[in-house]
Amino acid sequence: MRSKGKSAIEKVFSRLTSKDAHSGDFLWASPDLVYVHDVLGPMMLDSYRKLGNPALRYRGRTLFVYDHIFPPKDSASANNILSMKDFASLNGIESIPAGEGIEHTLLIERGDIKLGMFVVGSDSHTVTAGANGAFGAGLGSTDLACLLASGKTWFMVPETILFRLSGKFNRFVTGKDVILSIISKIGVDGANYRCMEFRTEGRAHLGLDERLAIANMTVEAGAKTCFLPPDVSQEKLIEIQSDEDARILEEFPVDLSSVEPEIAAPYSPGNVKHLSDLQGTKVNQVYIGNCANGTLSDLKEAAEILKHNHVREGVTMIVVPATRSIYSKALELGLIKIFLDSGAVVSPPTCGACAGLHMGVLGHDQVCISNTNRNFRGRMGDPTSKVYLANSYVAAAAAVEGKIVNPQEVF
Repeated sequence: MRSKGKSAIEKVFSRLTSKDAHSGDFLWASPDLVYVHDVLGPMMLDSYRKLGNPALRYRGRTLFVYDHIFPPKDSASANNILSMKDFASLNGIESIPAGEGIEHTLLIERGDIKLGMFVVGSDSHTVTAGANGAFGAGLGSTDLACLLASGKTWFMVPETILFRLSGKFNRFVTGKDVILSIISKIGVDGANYRCMEFRTEGRAHLGLDERLAIANMTVEAGAKTCFLPPDVSQEKLIEIQSDEDARILEEFPVDLSSVEPEIAAPYSPGNVKHLSDLQGTKVNQVYIGNCANGTLSDLKEAAEILKHNHVREGVTMIVVPATRSIYSKALELGLIKIFLDSGAVVSPPTCGACAGLHMGVLGHDQVCISNTNRNFRGRMGDPTSKVYLANSYVAAAAAVEGKIVNPQEVF
């Protein structure tokens, strides 16, 4: 017998299809928003041309974002952007000015991604939409081309795993540690094609920047989408989140006060160790900033560590604010001066070296500690390089000491 209550993801698919949607159902749906970036966008356009360049039938909002290789590093990356701009101009698609920021952070900041929306993008980290109470899913280039041409695409409604968050963060612990801790427990396939839903209880509270860090890496546990409660009224939240009698596949309690700084060692986001297990590991590079952890909070955390310290000789530190607005606020607060005075390099908003594209790519046998989201072999450059994933405090502390240390030691 099916439950009378609905999960959050069942509610959104019921709205999209005007049907009584349940987990496991296969449905055709038209998302509220589609967004495409400058690396996979040209591949999508190739697929679209192979369909015969039909008139666009998708009637939702479409955005083109130029963030992965911006500023362009070569003529090929420059031409990718030009081809997308031409297509956008011819087809009435909104083209966000290049340099505004990294898509997932930027579209939440701008208000394009809102509570209860269902959005798809050309990037697996579209799940980051969950940070603002929306549902995001990544699609392949061919699927996106067919969606724009036909107006809809198929989905299987995911089952839901519920995480109940309680307690408060300890010092030097952030949302990054929460998601790494969860992945360490359920594994990189623990949420395959599921919706990871989070609910805060008691004194637990997650600010937007913490929610970004958690939502962004749910895909590293295999999640199709996720949902985190934003700062809205309880009435609005009840409308969106899973009903108390909804069918939930699994539930996990998470006591925030028991979470400590965690680090994902090479070569998997699931290879999670406690900070104490990796202390003393030497690093050549520190990289702070990506689609979830280039937030103002991340920059403040790194600046706390660097304010009265200096990047160690032989270590390169690169700081990447996620959006132009975050960069501007960091400038006003004096954070950029702290980074420059400490010996760090500050980059414009870009996906950059996080995906091994440009501006900080690793060379032979280099070791990097980063607050990014993936550390697969060769992810940030040479296949012999190694990447450790950590929160911004831990990464910045490693820049000062040239090795992984407890942030308390250099604070």
